[in-house]
Amino acid sequence: MFISREWLEIISDEQGLTKGQQKLLLIWCKEPPFVDKHIPDFVAAFLEKCKGYRGMSDELKAWLSYR
Repeated sequence: MFISREWLEIISDEQGLTKGQQKLLLIWCKEPPFVDKHIPDFVAAFLEKCKGYRGMSDELKAWLSYR
């Protein structure tokens, strides 16, 4: 998939891209800007699912604290 500015806006939330999204884009694109670069479709699908995910759920935090 070729990255467009519109697609980046779609996968961003009101705070922009998450740190995880940015890190993954850096791995596949090497450096910003990410527009007009190619990433595999499975990476694009994962990035779309990450929209707005900015931390662990309370349930996961509780589970990890018991370990």
